[in-house]
Amino acid sequence: FFKMLKMGIPQGAVRQALQKEGKDPDIVDMDPEKSYASQVRKKDVDSDPPLKEEYAKFFKMLKMGIPKGAVRQALRKEGKDPNVIDMDPEKSYASQIKKEDKKEDTDPPIKEEYAKFFKMLKMGLPPGAVQNALKKEGKDPEIINMDPEKSYASQVKKEDNDPPIKEEYAKFFRMLKMGLPVGAVQNALKKEGKDPEIINMDPDKSYASQVNGVEKDAGPPLKDDPEYSKFFKMLKMGMPMGAVQNALKREGKDPEIVNLDPEKSLSSQQKSKSNNVQKSVKPKGPKVARKRLHWNKIDESKLAVDSFWSKAKDQTSIQLLGLDIDNEEFASLFTASLNKAAAKENPGPKKQKASQKVQLIDGRRRMNGSILLKKFKVDYKVLAKQVDSMENIEVDPNEIRGMMQLLPTKDESLALRSYLPPPDAPDNVIQESIDKLGECEQYMAVMLDVPDAKDKFQAMLFRSEFETHAEHIRDGAKLLILACDSVISSERFRKLLLYALKLGNALNTGGANEDVTAITLDSLLKLAEAKAFDRRTSALHYLVSIVLKNDEDVLKLSEDFIPLKAAERVAMDMLGQQMRDMGVGIELVKDVVMRNLPETVTSTDEMREDELLGSTPMGRFSLSAASKIQSLSNEFDNAKANFANLLQFFGEDPMMTPEAFFATINTFVSMFDQTHKELRSKEEAKERKKRIDEKRKLREQEMAAKKLKSR
Repeated sequence: FFKMLKMGIPQGAVRQALQKEGKDPDIVDMDPEKSYASQVRKKDVDSDPPLKEEYAKFFKMLKMGIPKGAVRQALRKEGKDPNVIDMDPEKSYASQIKKEDKKEDTDPPIKEEYAKFFKMLKMGLPPGAVQNALKKEGKDPEIINMDPEKSYASQVKKEDNDPPIKEEYAKFFRMLKMGLPVGAVQNALKKEGKDPEIINMDPDKSYASQVNGVEKDAGPPLKDDPEYSKFFKMLKMGMPMGAVQNALKREGKDPEIVNLDPEKSLSSQQKSKSNNVQKSVKPKGPKVARKRLHWNKIDESKLAVDSFWSKAKDQTSIQLLGLDIDNEEFASLFTASLNKAAAKENPGPKKQKASQKVQLIDGRRRMNGSILLKKFKVDYKVLAKQVDSMENIEVDPNEIRGMMQLLPTKDESLALRSYLPPPDAPDNVIQESIDKLGECEQYMAVMLDVPDAKDKFQAMLFRSEFETHAEHIRDGAKLLILACDSVISSERFRKLLLYALKLGNALNTGGANEDVTAITLDSLLKLAEAKAFDRRTSALHYLVSIVLKNDEDVLKLSEDFIPLKAAERVAMDMLGQQMRDMGVGIELVKDVVMRNLPETVTSTDEMREDELLGSTPMGRFSLSAASKIQSLSNEFDNAKANFANLLQFFGEDPMMTPEAFFATINTFVSMFDQTHKELRSKEEAKERKKRIDEKRKLREQEMAAKKLKSR
């Protein structure tokens, strides 16, 4: 921490670092040459419990990441000092408050400095009037709420231990230095939920020290205000600003509230607005005649508390938040201008510019979804009907999977329902609202009306992939059965095993493995590892030579094992999992069909499930698929039984997998064939050498004969 000070880091920042690690922030004010204990003893003994125990739940809230403002509010609600969270959690509250009280107050008490205002209170003037008088003279209106026996400075001034805003908000001040407009920087601050007035403050002082001088904001922040919190939630959900402002208007609230700082209270921002903004006089518009609806009004005092109208007034859920009204259409139908000149100048309504698409969901999801949907090239309403009735549409399974992934989430559904008109609105009004949405949102809006949409898509996906999965299981089972039959029925393999056993026993005479009667199949691979004393000939070479001399037909072993290569790639565990998944899938399909039987089908207690399922195309598929799954299950069980018999026949471990078993045999057969090729090559080389030697001897004999004749 002293190194941090030497590096030029402000004391306030170092104090904060000490507090984060649960250490005394006053360490930076002590003598670095003396011990901490010797300097602490001089202080008063703190016998009260530390703040971290007395206010444990509030410090836990901070650790959980709850904003400081929310924790301060929680402290205020319980009548506790909201500044507790800025104190040292290792010390008691009393010990830290006493320090402030002990500070010498040399300034005059406010009852003398502001005597006339306290006299006004004594004369019976209302506090509001006295505060207005203080405001007029440019003084703090909160003075009348302070202790008149203490000075103003002692009650307002606080030590600024926090880092200056030029460090805390460095990037925004850099933006100003780069020449960015003040408005652009303030917008950047708003986007990050920060006070846009920061850039107008003193950059060398902390934010807290400059905000504390302003009137205290006693009200709850707008985002937590029960009256306005729901509108800020609507913005977070991605609803357009205009839709939220319309909702505010319908409740008789100021639509500009959504443009205010959600971290501050409404009252604090309205006061600052009224002090800085002059009232604008509305220009008189043209006189209009309006059609009136002469209905009968009910006196509110006669309404019961639980009546519909009382509930409609108080509950937002009944207030048609998503109602879409075309203001121009309304004006053209129910209002008429009385100003003839204005009527001549404006012969018809202005054409509306093509409005941008309404965006309600996350930008990246919207973009990816739009790209995916453009590939499908389907009418969403037609698709919704097909999904609702679970028709057999000829599309790739990946396309169905993509459509299913684009179904609206819970939050997206809420945003769409808030935007769209109510279901009982005219079809053209609903369609007009949907047309204003982007590609992805249009798809989601149409799918909102499909009950059990996700389960129906799952059923359709199961049907589209069923034959592929069934064929894969069937082929795997057939391969296993064929491979098992090939190994068991191979006379050549049985002979070879006996040759290998005899050779091994001959090699092991007098050893621990003498006179063995059975070996595991992976023992065959070790024949290539056992070398003769010439270091070139292996036991496998010798085995092949024995076979060459005694039974050359055994050398054609690979012809018996052709199916084993494919069988090596069959994973029985995966096939078993696929079988289980298909069983679960078909039950899901049946359940979805039974839950969504068409209205034309009337189910009775006497009707069997098969009869009800047979009334729909998807139900009929489920019955057919269930029969095929049973047949597949029988084939798969047969394959497993064949493989189990094969393992038992050769005395192998019953837990051995088909991949391991057939891979062992394939590897040995490959080694056996390779060794045979090597021996054959050696024999051919010997034969070539023998022929060459014979030819050479013949030439030599001929040469010798010619010489004799020439003499």
